[in-house]
Amino acid sequence: MKIQTIQVSAGRTFNHPHESYSNLRPSVTLIATVDDGEDAVAATKALQAQAEQLVEDHKQGLLKSLEDLFDLTERQREMVQLKSQLEAAQGRLDQIRQDHPQLVQGTLSETAGRKCPNCGCRELVARVGRPGEFICPDCGFIGSEGKFAFPSES
Repeated sequence: MKIQTIQVSAGRTFNHPHESYSNLRPSVTLIATVDDGEDAVAATKALQAQAEQLVEDHKQGLLKSLEDLFDLTERQREMVQLKSQLEAAQGRLDQIRQDHPQLVQGTLSETAGRKCPNCGCRELVARVGRPGEFICPDCGFIGSEGKFAFPSES
């Protein structure tokens, strides 16, 4: 008996990483012609190994693409939620400013650009109804002009 052609197949079934009850099955079929004097058994083994490698490479590519797509979808969903929260917060802030104009405050000229000496977090702001006093919005530190020496900034 003389073998003239070889046909091999390879396939893998694996679970979709982000969907329940969803499987993926990449597969390939290769056909080769055996040359005169070529060992058919060795050619079959080499062709089968090539088919297996192709399927494994394709599986890994699919998994990477699915992970990338999942990550992009999650980040997009997160961005939509954050944008919605930001718009709601900005709307609420505008409403509070409109309802209570006395709360609109600027930064004291002496404290402009200065960090809180207590926690170093943010700029100090003027206290409403308390001229010359300032407060840290993060830690609540309170000071007044002339009664507190700012550390030198580096």
